[in-house]
Amino acid sequence: MSSRVIAFFCAATSTWLGNRYLTFSDTSQQGSKRKQWLKFMTSACISAIPNFIIFKLSLEFLGSEGIWAYVALVLGILIGMISNYLLSDKWVFKAKP
Repeated sequence: MSSRVIAFFCAATSTWLGNRYLTFSDTSQQGSKRKQWLKFMTSACISAIPNFIIFKLSLEFLGSEGIWAYVALVLGILIGMISNYLLSDKWVFKAKP
């Protein structure tokens, strides 16, 4: 479990850096880096919820045998990625008026 926490922390931080300097570079330089990073970590944790729900529902409907477990994993990741992008766009890296 500790390895998963460390992996999540590293992955979310590297994603924040990529978003800050690439995806949202036009709006990301506003405000405190620390505050922005905390907001991003919060949005990453929030996005884990639909990721997990879709993963579990997909396993229920598709089963967990063979390739279906991987399909469920990919569906969960896609939903989590969309959620994370929307939260980043509308909250974390939102341009100040």
